[in-house]
Formats: sequence, structure tokens, C-alpha cells
Amino acid sequence: MRISFHLNIDSCSKRMVIITKTTTMERIGCFLLLITTGLCSKEWYRINSTCFQTSQTKVDQITAVKLCQERGAILHSIKNDAEFKALAPFVSEPYYFVSAKKNLSVFKWSDGRNCCPPSWWSSGEPQEGDNCVLIYQNYIYGYSCAKPMYFLCSKTADYKWTLVKWENYNWPDLCGVGIMPNADGRSCEEVCDSHPGCDQFAKISNLCINIRNDAPIDKCIVRMRPNVEFYERIFGCE
Repeated sequence: MRISFHLNIDSCSKRMVIITKTTTMERIGCFLLLITTGLCSKEWYRINSTCFQTSQTKVDQITAVKLCQERGAILHSIKNDAEFKALAPFVSEPYYFVSAKKNLSVFKWSDGRNCCPPSWWSSGEPQEGDNCVLIYQNYIYGYSCAKPMYFLCSKTADYKWTLVKWENYNWPDLCGVGIMPNADGRSCEEVCDSHPGCDQFAKISNLCINIRNDAPIDKCIVRMRPNVEFYERIFGCE
């Protein structure tokens, strides 16, 4: 892909505070450090259990990988078509490096998977000489790994199990696991963690209650139990 650039300094520089009694060269050094470390970044945002952060500085792809690592993240590898579509609103402007690189004649993600479905590529992409990949709106584009561009970092979201009142509980979406009393020696949190998509459970002592597929009368019985506890997984991005 060929992109024309115009010199500009983004609003990121407005966040820099210059301490008085510094020399001109010191101030220039501070500014360069700020830009090259990519510290002026947008806040993390979350899609399901993954946190994303878009940079506001342009670097080559190798540097992008290092800067993501310094933030406790990775240069993002798109997992599937659903995630690709969900990312579109967050990468509507401008272009961002993702982790895919050309390996011989095939583009591969950093985790070794092949990239990418033909429907993801913009028309005419990739072009001869392109060895990295950018994401922009609803498409990906080939690009040179050595040329500066913004980049997309990702990491697994942090979470905690939060006790909620039964009247505030999301009953229709209750996951539950309903294994056995004491869940074979594991806590209900551990059991739910081992079941993909399980973000909610109820328990009586350490009995994990599966309510999702039970009859309404069973739900009413559980609601009436004075010692029942309802938990929900609350995700967050630091």
C-alpha cells in the first residue's frame, strides 16, 4: 500500500509538561523521549475479554512490537472474523500496524496462524514489496515493516469476581456450572474459569449452581435460599 504523509504534531504533545530552568537541548530531548516511547496513547478499551490500545505515534513495526511489550501487551493478532468486525469502529482513523508479517509467500500472525481471509484485504492488496499488515476501518492493507505507522496493542483483560444481589442479577444470561458439591475440591471461581464463556455463577456454600437450563420454578427456589450467592466476572483494563 502506498500512503502520502503530511508533517504534523498531534495533540499528544499538549500533555507534555516542560519544567522551568531547563536548557533548549534538554527540552528537545524530553520531547523526543516522549514521542519515541509512545507514552501519549489513548486509554485502553475492551472487546469481550481483550483490551486494546491504539498509539498516537508512528514507528516501524519492530519498534511497535517492543513498545507494546513495554506496556505489558503484544502487537495485536486478530483472532477471527467476529473480532475483525468488532475492531472496525476503533480503527476508523488512521491506519495501524498489526502483528502479521510476510513469511516467504504467506502472511502469518506472530502466533503462527496464517493471515488472512481474502475478504479482509482491501482491493488490490497486498502489493509487491509489502511485508507487514495494517488495519484500517473494515479492511487490512499490505505495508512496509520499515516505514513508520501507528500501531495496535492488545492484552488479556484483568477481571475480578464480584458478589451481586440476586435482584440485580442477570438471570437470563446466568452461566453457572453445576458440577458437584465442593466442585471436586476447586472453588466455583476456578470451575467457571475453566468453562469458556462462563462469566456468571451462583453458589450455595461451595456448590456451583447451574440455573441457565433449569425450569423457572427451580430459579425461584434458588432465589429463596438465604445463603445463595451470585457472582459476576467484571473485566477491566489498566
